[in-house]
Amino acid sequence: MADFNKFELRAPAAQNLIDIFSGKWASDLSSVYPGLKAGAIDLFVSDPRPLLAAQYLGANERLQDMEVLELGPLEGGHTYRLEQLGAFVTAVEANREAYLKCLLVKELLNLRNSSFLLGDFSLFLEETDKNFDLIFASGVLYHMPDPLRLVELIAKRTGKCFVWSHYFDPDHYPWPKRTARRVKHRLGNFTYYELEHRDMNDCKFWGGNKPVASWLSKDEMLSAFRLFGFEKIEVIEEQRDHPNGACMSFAARRI
Repeated sequence: MADFNKFELRAPAAQNLIDIFSGKWASDLSSVYPGLKAGAIDLFVSDPRPLLAAQYLGANERLQDMEVLELGPLEGGHTYRLEQLGAFVTAVEANREAYLKCLLVKELLNLRNSSFLLGDFSLFLEETDKNFDLIFASGVLYHMPDPLRLVELIAKRTGKCFVWSHYFDPDHYPWPKRTARRVKHRLGNFTYYELEHRDMNDCKFWGGNKPVASWLSKDEMLSAFRLFGFEKIEVIEEQRDHPNGACMSFAARRI
């Protein structure tokens, strides 16, 4: 007897692709593909982060012909916008389901200057010998078990980095208690505020691929980028009352 879950019985349509992961999308694609029903968050058009990267680290508010490495593209929303801003994008995603969604988005939106790689972006940074004009790290640093290691790897492969991240502020933190752990690093002492994930198999878990996530304070996060050679850092936006904890975006560059 045939397994009808394997087959699409409707006529070909874009919604059919979205429905492969029905109920599991974060992104609202209707702004770039009218009529599509996916998730609720517009990461494709109204999200300001790719444009901020272009304004602070590009030229004439563009990323024209820049080689951009995107860490953790999720469903390709920022990838789409980075390409629209003129970039050639390499996006590395560890979540297999998110990676497949990125491929669907690439087909739906006809992305031609973006490629998606399935794997751990920290290991990619360790193994690649390629340098990038810009690394776009939005929504990833606070998912790392060892964020200092990621900053170090980023610094080895670019002179420009855009970051959006939560940071630990005990007065603006709504989640379960984190464990503070002092970390001795060759560049100084830092504090990691650690939390173990207990829901990594949830269909809407879009965090990192390791069970522990370590947050840094705002000052120590910025200090880490400076210590690894990003002499010029500009905090672009900051939201201390974000419902998921204080956050900020910043542009970091070597001079």
